[in-house]
Amino acid sequence: MARPKKPRMVDGVELVDNLYPDPRKRPGYYRYLRADGSNKIFQASSVVDANKIASDANTIRDIIVPPITHSPSRQQLTYHIPLYIAYQQRLNPSLSDKKSWKNRVYALNQFAEQFNKFSLGQITWVNISNWWDELTFNQQKLRHAEFRKLFNWLMSQNLLPKLKYNPFTTADDRPRMLPKQKPHKTRNTLTQKEYWAIYRQAGEMELEGLQIAMALSLLTAWRREDICNLRWDKNLKGRTLQLVIGKSAAQKGSARAARHAWNLAHYPQLAKVINRARELSLKNRCCPFVVSHWPKRRVWNQGKVHMAQIMPGRLSNLFAEARDATGLFTRLNEGAPPSFHEVRGLASTLYRVAGYKVEEIQDLMAHESKGTTLDYQDEEALPFTQMNIRLSDDVLGGEF
Repeated sequence: MARPKKPRMVDGVELVDNLYPDPRKRPGYYRYLRADGSNKIFQASSVVDANKIASDANTIRDIIVPPITHSPSRQQLTYHIPLYIAYQQRLNPSLSDKKSWKNRVYALNQFAEQFNKFSLGQITWVNISNWWDELTFNQQKLRHAEFRKLFNWLMSQNLLPKLKYNPFTTADDRPRMLPKQKPHKTRNTLTQKEYWAIYRQAGEMELEGLQIAMALSLLTAWRREDICNLRWDKNLKGRTLQLVIGKSAAQKGSARAARHAWNLAHYPQLAKVINRARELSLKNRCCPFVVSHWPKRRVWNQGKVHMAQIMPGRLSNLFAEARDATGLFTRLNEGAPPSFHEVRGLASTLYRVAGYKVEEIQDLMAHESKGTTLDYQDEEALPFTQMNIRLSDDVLGGEF
């Protein structure tokens, strides 16, 4: 004989079918289990009101008619875009693992939805041009190369009869989609004073893992993702801290990517940070990651392999919490406050102040161009070059 279900009680009142207490145990909140298995979290003034809301939902639970979905017609882009995506993934199986491909797939599907009102035979160069001009510079940059491939594929199957050539061609002898000018990038720089204020605030908030991440970023100029992915077994070889720069590897492949190695015997500040990180890792139940933090709430996010592992998004949030707690960024006229990424910009500036050449800092930051490195630096903190040349009176040929 099956054991009867234990009634669910809140404040001495039994909950009706499909109604449960809030999973986060917040007073006044409840969870309703929908017919499709999803949950609806809602607020009610009392248990009685919550039961009434759930009872009303139960009355229509079994009579909700699912929306009617129609398969796309062969004359619509929504039919062919999935075929193109599958074709590309068949040619390049590694595409599925790339974040940039996921962004391009989203852009392709979005394009198909926006042009769903047209049949393939109605799509013209003017239609595409009008759509293209509404995009931002970054949106155009993401789409241009992939859409050139897409239209080559569509036109090879004679699916776009009103197009005489690929509108995303790079040839100069034909009209083409012209990109917008790159907007001037203004950085919300982080000053040295602000950095140490946030660093000390993180200590007061017992965010030692954030302090270690900030120290690593300032000393090495590594990105947030690279710092979060540092592992004791993979990146520390004896007394050498080494790393294949993640963004560089994604762009060039592991063999041609920027590869950094720091001999800790020559960098006492970095060695001090690593020793501190090791002690914290042991406290955090032998976390395999160099940067660790034991959370107040035990939540397993996607991709997390240890409870004390700090994911990149969480690191940014911790930095924002410590930054806002300093009270230095409350004025409305300051714009958006600096993010964790600006620690990297501060590192670039400080190395320049220390006398290192831009080319050396460029290698440190794994930038393709010197201009990108210069964009990271705080112009107000940069040193001036002392001029040691002069014109003598006899060369001038006169007096002022």
